[in-house]
Amino acid sequence: MISRAGFALTSMRTVRSMMTTITQSFQRLSDRWLPHGGFARSVSILAGGTALAQGLAIMVSPILTRIYKPSEFGALQIFISLMMFALVAAAGRYELAVLLPEDEQSAIDVLAVAVLCVCLTTIFCTGIVVICHYHWILPSSMFVMHGLLWLLPLSILGGGIYQAMNYWAMRRDNYTQIAQSKFTQAGAQIVTQLGIGLFVHGPFGLLMGDSVGRITGSGRFLRDLWRDYPEKLRAIRLSRMMRLAIRYRDYPLVSMWGTLISVSVGALPPLFLAQYYGAQGTGWFALVNRVLGVPAALIGLSIAQVYVSEAAKLSRSDPKRLMYLFLKTARHMIYLGLGPCVVFTILAPWIFQFIFGHAWREAGVYARYLAFMFYASFIDAPVTMTLSILERQLAQFAWDISRLMFTVVAMVLPYHLGYGARIAILSYGVTVTLMYGVHWTLSYFAINRCVKQGVVKVTSAAQA
Repeated sequence: MISRAGFALTSMRTVRSMMTTITQSFQRLSDRWLPHGGFARSVSILAGGTALAQGLAIMVSPILTRIYKPSEFGALQIFISLMMFALVAAAGRYELAVLLPEDEQSAIDVLAVAVLCVCLTTIFCTGIVVICHYHWILPSSMFVMHGLLWLLPLSILGGGIYQAMNYWAMRRDNYTQIAQSKFTQAGAQIVTQLGIGLFVHGPFGLLMGDSVGRITGSGRFLRDLWRDYPEKLRAIRLSRMMRLAIRYRDYPLVSMWGTLISVSVGALPPLFLAQYYGAQGTGWFALVNRVLGVPAALIGLSIAQVYVSEAAKLSRSDPKRLMYLFLKTARHMIYLGLGPCVVFTILAPWIFQFIFGHAWREAGVYARYLAFMFYASFIDAPVTMTLSILERQLAQFAWDISRLMFTVVAMVLPYHLGYGARIAILSYGVTVTLMYGVHWTLSYFAINRCVKQGVVKVTSAAQA
């Protein structure tokens, strides 16, 4: 019988070998098959690196589920939900402004503003952690984090700087660096989680892996920045930073709140599950999201990049072709996702039990209930920017608010009616599925309106 330590050590060696092989294979394939230059190569490298990083995390999941318990994965999910809120505000959204200045020095000054905001946010969160250590002010569901909250400021520091540096790399069109950093993050996270699993029981290894991964990714960016731009870094001045912070003040004052609404939809359900049904149920939910949600989001994002580029042009020049592109994209996503949706709806409990272990069979039940939600998300994800492209921001904002409100009701109401976690998960899945359907319908009618307006303009011009 292999011991826990021996199992984790063997797994670490396998992961290291796997990382080396995948990195070398990805480099060879990108050099041989991807276009040599241009937007297509950049997108392919970024999407490929991200997919490999997330794919590695998914492949290692069956090992981690045999080292850590569902309740320990629940603690990780609570930790990540808190991180999602913190990272929205960490850099004050100034990381987006890094793309805007025309000259490099101003861009580095904006980058310095973003990093300064991250440091201030980290200090603020550290103060909250100290208070919680002596006087717990958070909900009782988060008591599972007691003694581990000190890792939160570390993850905020690493994750916030990584976000800012990610936009700097985008400004420099250095998508290879972004792809490599994502793979570095995933590798450091997995090795840490497996390594600590050798010696320490409990969720500490999972949380420490998250912190180490974020810090490792940002550290690589900072090292390259200092190597390539030492003179411009020394030329940073506080006066210019303040002037640029005021110039781009709409990012922290306006943009941040819309982003918080979007993030809340993904961050709140695990917190409600933890509050009402405990960390174990949250852990089962976390694994389902890791196995079904991440791949769906990655594929949807890759297709969305192509769709948005084309839709932005067609919205001005040819609304009829935009409608054709919209329906064609939806049709392809329906066909592509139908098989996995049916398989997980029917067989998910047995699949999860076989791959992840008997303790995770209930996660398969959750996957069965959420399969159509992820399917609807998969269909809608590529065209999710349609309302924004057509300047229907008010409709998009109303949908965002409505989705958040209905999500909260779907998670809270079953508990107060006396139902268990399964009904809450089912309620959440059905509600969000319907909301994605509403969003797709709104997008369809928005395009249809543009088509009719185009016909009216052509008719009027012909009569004139």
